[in-house]
Amino acid sequence: MRYWAMQRTKAPAILALALPALLSGWGCSQAKTYQRSVDQANATGKYKVRLTTNSESVVGTCKFVANIEPDQDPIGDVSKDQYPDYFRVHAVLMGADTVLVRGDGKIGEAYVCGPAPLNPDGTLRTTYDTPAQHP
Repeated sequence: MRYWAMQRTKAPAILALALPALLSGWGCSQAKTYQRSVDQANATGKYKVRLTTNSESVVGTCKFVANIEPDQDPIGDVSKDQYPDYFRVHAVLMGADTVLVRGDGKIGEAYVCGPAPLNPDGTLRTTYDTPAQHP
């Protein structure tokens, strides 16, 4: 009877040790996927994004996605001369194809003006695009 009780208490302990290892593996996989997307956006995707200051060509005709503020970047300072690339890369990561630049070039508004959102590599995202199920 006593042996059975000891075996029963080992299972939760083994599970408690294995669970963090599984979760860290999943987190590492997600980080690699995100880094791959950033690399694609820097290499090719950013060239598919249009920067504009003409709000009449965007507002009301395109779908708003998100604001992009380089000053709020958690990693570090983004210099003023890097703002155009920063807007383009972050817009294509969100699927946008147009950025409306406002506030003396300090704030960008990402919009989808084309037929569909963009993938990080700059190609059109289709309805059949799904995330990988088995990384």
